Amino acid sequence: MKIAESSNAAASSLAGSLDTASPGVASRGIRMLRFLLVGTIIVPLILAVAGGYLSYRADTERAKVALTEAVAVAEENTIKVLDTHQLVAARIDDLLGGLRDDDIHAQEQSLHETMSRQISGLPEVAAAWAIDATGHELVSARVYPVNRALDQSQRDDFRALRHSSPRIFIWALRARSLEQEAYHPYFTVARRRESPNGEFLGIAVVAVSADYFASFYRSLLRNPGDYTAGVFRDDGAVLYPAQDATPLKRDDPLASAISDKSLDGMIVTGSPFSPDGRFIAYKRVADYPVYVAISRTQASVFQEWLGSMVGYFAIGTPAALGLMLLSLVALRRTFREQTALAQARDAIAQHAEIESQLHQAQKMEALGQLSAGIAHDFNNLLTIILGNVAMLRLRLNHRDPAVEEFINSAMSGCERASQLTERLLSFSRNEPLNPRPTDINEVVGSMCDILSRSLGSHVTCDILPSATSWLVFIDANQLENSLLNLALNARDAMSGQGRLTIEIINRSVSRSDASRVGITAGDYVLVSVADTGCGMSAEVRDKAFEPFFTTKEVGKGTGLGLSQVAGFVARSGGHCIIESVPDQGTTVVLYLPRYTGETVIVETDDKTLEERTSASDAVAR
Repeated sequence: MKIAESSNAAASSLAGSLDTASPGVASRGIRMLRFLLVGTIIVPLILAVAGGYLSYRADTERAKVALTEAVAVAEENTIKVLDTHQLVAARIDDLLGGLRDDDIHAQEQSLHETMSRQISGLPEVAAAWAIDATGHELVSARVYPVNRALDQSQRDDFRALRHSSPRIFIWALRARSLEQEAYHPYFTVARRRESPNGEFLGIAVVAVSADYFASFYRSLLRNPGDYTAGVFRDDGAVLYPAQDATPLKRDDPLASAISDKSLDGMIVTGSPFSPDGRFIAYKRVADYPVYVAISRTQASVFQEWLGSMVGYFAIGTPAALGLMLLSLVALRRTFREQTALAQARDAIAQHAEIESQLHQAQKMEALGQLSAGIAHDFNNLLTIILGNVAMLRLRLNHRDPAVEEFINSAMSGCERASQLTERLLSFSRNEPLNPRPTDINEVVGSMCDILSRSLGSHVTCDILPSATSWLVFIDANQLENSLLNLALNARDAMSGQGRLTIEIINRSVSRSDASRVGITAGDYVLVSVADTGCGMSAEVRDKAFEPFFTTKEVGKGTGLGLSQVAGFVARSGGHCIIESVPDQGTTVVLYLPRYTGETVIVETDDKTLEERTSASDAVAR
């Protein structure tokens, strides 16, 4: 006893120390560490995404500002070119003013030299010449003598200036280069020549080579591969680059902006991941019917942004990984500590459970000894009473029927008391079983008559045998007693009126079903006893198998019936389960293990029963 007390004290001390680190506190600590771990992943990601988004927006805005500034520079350059071309055209007009075409032909050489000197210091001017009212060339700054047989009356600038009032016409074309035989793109500024009375005399034309604009835009833009520059007329005609002078398509965003007479703006098309994703800045060139536009691919801005983000990732990624590693180490250490604490708590709980079982066993042992003593003494008293009642019956010799009835009642009471003492002795002695391979179908079938008499005429008894019941290794007499006990309990629960169903089922219990029901996995023969009685509450159901526990009135139950059933099934290697709901009846299920032993021959009083089974497969009868 002292050893048990010291063990209890040590367990209580350990339990008290473990209580200081309660599961709730530990759970909160683990949740906090998990939250921290998730935070070390999510927060840097959120910051990276937010920072990257803001950085990309800033890079995009810088790209737009740079494009706007580049367009402004391009506009100034284009104004300079157009102003220069107008000035040269005006000088040609002044130079030829007052001269008839014949005079110009006569002075062609001197006029050629004068015009040549006027454009010699202007790199943006590729050529300059004059055309008469019939469309034939009069004089040129680059060619002498001119080819007067060449008819240029079908030129767009010639036809536009001959039949309209504008003094200036800007046009793009491809022409043969003077230095090379190949054709090159140009765009020209043509000026209407007319007499003082407004008569059309022809046009003065000044041309600029595309090479000049190409050189200018190469110096203006850092990476020409990512940029595109262009000069456009207000009707969508392309002035530069004028390889094919194809006008802008109507659905082109820039064409729409130009047709709306917008002075300047920024157009965004597509996305960084699409081929048409571009930023387009455009601006009208002063009072000229001309626009300049510079576009940049969104992909180049995106690549530039990625390059800037590499440094941030190089710094931030190791820091984030370090935080994650620290959080993982802390979480793993906490898990180990909690596992150790949980194992310690389980050990204490097992120790407490074992102590509880020991105390229960000691209590039941004491109760059994007490019950055995009382039953033995009470049986001796019953023997004396039965002997005296028997002697009294012999003396009276059936003379008085009323006295005979009293004697029969006394004998019946003594017999019931004797049966009670037998139950008490059976409970206290834990009598050994006499198991044999048994077919439960036969056992239950042989009980039909006794069950009918015991249940009464108002209780219907349905027996549902199994088609091929497996054998079980049990004491058949004890099984009969158990089924009779269950039937009588069911009759009392139904107040003598209802339906009792006994069903035999073969069932293989899997591991998952076994853990759910609380039994061992394997093959079982189930004996289900179901009634339509009042049912049990959860509290009553949990105590139903305890010895001497009963809900019946005083004098109507001993509380030993279900405990004897449970004891018999447990000693047979099975399990006993109660399923009950108040007002919906009760079902008691006996799980009896399937017998798979060797071939045996069972001798009975009235017949010889041969059972053939094997270790791998029992032959069901």
